[in-house]
Amino acid sequence: MNNKSLPLKQKTYEYIKNKILTCELKPGSDISEEKLAMELGISRTPVREAIMRLGQENLVNIYPRKGSFVSEITLKDIQEVLQIREIVETQVAVLVCKSIDKEKLLYFRQEFEKFDTEERYNSYEDFFELDIAFHKFIVSSNGNQNLVEIMDKVYDKDYRIRVLTTNMFKTERLRNREEHLNIIDAFLEEDVEKVEEYLSEHIQKAKYRALKLI
Repeated sequence: MNNKSLPLKQKTYEYIKNKILTCELKPGSDISEEKLAMELGISRTPVREAIMRLGQENLVNIYPRKGSFVSEITLKDIQEVLQIREIVETQVAVLVCKSIDKEKLLYFRQEFEKFDTEERYNSYEDFFELDIAFHKFIVSSNGNQNLVEIMDKVYDKDYRIRVLTTNMFKTERLRNREEHLNIIDAFLEEDVEKVEEYLSEHIQKAKYRALKLI
């Protein structure tokens, strides 16, 4: 959906949430309702409502009479988020290995291969978006909407971790790209053991790198 067509409350929520996920609003930083309202050209009411909603999602900490602050990212957060991803994604991958949409897999394979060009390497945001879209695709392939909604919140936290900890030098991007291609090829071959192995290793390596760089 085009962001311009969103209702004001949702547009305000998405605007502030994006600033948090991309770390434009850094972990631990003070959130100024007045400044955000001025940026959006709106009153402080929808900004306050959006902050309350983000507080319910644990992306913002709200302290009465003190203000609102972007939630910190701790070592425990990284361990827990990546642990959830490994448990859920690998189990879902095993379940859907032989029924997952092969055409969509080929689409993702083609998109990851495109990152072998220098111009695409310049945008780590594009790579993050593709990466997370692929992992969400795996989870959604199980057809469990409740699980999808739960994991969407996990992926929001995971995105912030990526922004803060991912080393996007060319060697890192190539390695990450190859890991995804291996997972996709294992799916295409309907090799359940390889899918589980490659996906588990991929997430474990992501956790190791994030803990090392935080």
